[in-house]
Amino acid sequence: MKRHYRSSLKVGRDVIAGSLALAAGVYLLMSSSGGWTAWALAIAGVVLLLMVAFALFLLPGMIYRSQPKLKDEYSLIFADDGIGFKTSSIDSTLQWSLYQSWLSDDDFYIMYHGKRDLSVIPRRSLSDKDDERLRQMLTEKIGPPSS
Repeated sequence: MKRHYRSSLKVGRDVIAGSLALAAGVYLLMSSSGGWTAWALAIAGVVLLLMVAFALFLLPGMIYRSQPKLKDEYSLIFADDGIGFKTSSIDSTLQWSLYQSWLSDDDFYIMYHGKRDLSVIPRRSLSDKDDERLRQMLTEKIGPPSS
């Protein structure tokens, strides 16, 4: 979830903007020329920085703790007709059409289904051959990776 939020929220831009707004607000308050503009800048900066911190540090843990299914061991089988999905309480096949997009980095494949729903596949769980095959299947079945 942290990687998803880092890529979708433009964290660097938001941290810079929040820091600049906070610094400008504090500067204007210290120089006695601020008034309501200084307070608005300072408050906006703090709120933006708190939103980024919430998304990166608190929300992923809250999501994990609220979803018992995330604590189960998963077994996935990727095939042309779908994805075999098995846990201690689930045994089903997901159709490729469930997923709208995907992306990858050095550590994970992240497959998106819905606005906030995603599946994460750790690349360390795949051999080099399986990693390349999964990338090919994702491209064939879902399309090219999102940027």
